[in-house]
Amino acid sequence: MVRFKNNIGPFIKWAGGKQSIADQLLSCFPDNFDCFYEPFVGGGSVFMATEWKSAVISDVNVWLVDTYRAIRDDWKRVAEILDTMPNEKSFFLDLRSKHASFHKTIFDSAAAFIYLNKTCFRGLFRVNKMGYFNVPYGQYDRRYYDPSNLSGVSELLRKVEIFHGDFELCLATANSGDFVYFDPPYYKLGGYSDFNRYTPDQFKEAEHMRLAALCRELDQRGIRWAVSNSDTPFTRELFKGFFSTPVNARREINLKSGNRDISELLFTNYDIKQLSRKRVQQAEFLLQ
Repeated sequence: MVRFKNNIGPFIKWAGGKQSIADQLLSCFPDNFDCFYEPFVGGGSVFMATEWKSAVISDVNVWLVDTYRAIRDDWKRVAEILDTMPNEKSFFLDLRSKHASFHKTIFDSAAAFIYLNKTCFRGLFRVNKMGYFNVPYGQYDRRYYDPSNLSGVSELLRKVEIFHGDFELCLATANSGDFVYFDPPYYKLGGYSDFNRYTPDQFKEAEHMRLAALCRELDQRGIRWAVSNSDTPFTRELFKGFFSTPVNARREINLKSGNRDISELLFTNYDIKQLSRKRVQQAEFLLQ
């Protein structure tokens, strides 16, 4: 399944990102499969943690997908543009007022995406119904990118397929020997745990039901999958009949530090306890 563990990480901050629990999740994935699919790639914490034999990533956020493609094609060009962007409120507000489609090239668009992510309040990516970025300036003194990490991300992205679109679309080529990891916007818990404004169209209850229906279809096709989501009666009912494993997570984006540690579930259509002995021991250690 995995050739080696990567020493690279996400180049953006993402609400619901899995960087702190990537090892937990990886220990719960099957030992062997042909192609890895991640339809809600977001910040890419899980995808970037290892190098897969074959991988397909996708997201409905076209600005995010274009940023991945720009980093893949020419990360240095994106970095050069970022180097010209001052970390000043006036510049931030001017750039924020421009729609993603305003930028001349995907490299300009990617630089704007990363800049806004690194300089906005708490690194939150949020757009209004018109698709305009609308997070306040954060007044942080931090660099926009790590050259060595961005270079590593670029190299990794050249080895995968990158799609833009609905979560069902990128699975058209999935077969019984493949594995799918879903990390959708979580079902409502309250506060920032409910955040789902990554695109003008929010991910609501009907979308969660559609995702669960797709998982049942994939199960019938013999395709293994795992879904991260909140631990609620609604999500448990959606995935009734499948396996669920508690995962301890931390949401740094939450304003109140006492509310950052949350319990979520990893739903799977395979029994984690039936993985190899080494895998089970690793999972038990990380999940305890």
